[in-house]
Amino acid sequence: MTETADRAADPNLRTDLEDIYGRYEELRSGVDELQRSVATMQVSAESESGEVRATVDADGRLVDLRLNQDACREWPVDTLARVIVETVQHASAGKSRQIEQLVTNHRPTDNA
Repeated sequence: MTETADRAADPNLRTDLEDIYGRYEELRSGVDELQRSVATMQVSAESESGEVRATVDADGRLVDLRLNQDACREWPVDTLARVIVETVQHASAGKSRQIEQLVTNHRPTDNA
């Protein structure tokens, strides 16, 4: 009788293992997709007046900076520098929010 119970348990165990492996594959695929998304991420922010536009990558490094010619000619250097720093900080904060959203979206649903 024990032998019969063991044989009956075998298909159930196999099914459980297949389910676990399938969930693992889904998680792995999600992690790969998340890594690709973060690796290629760029987030931009614009100053209130639109004179400065900064773009940062997923590490928060400045990868692009656009300045309006009028701001360069008319604003005092200290003002322009402050606006650039603030705009880069806004882009970096946006990057953090975007990464948080990506992670939230890639969280597996609990089917168990």
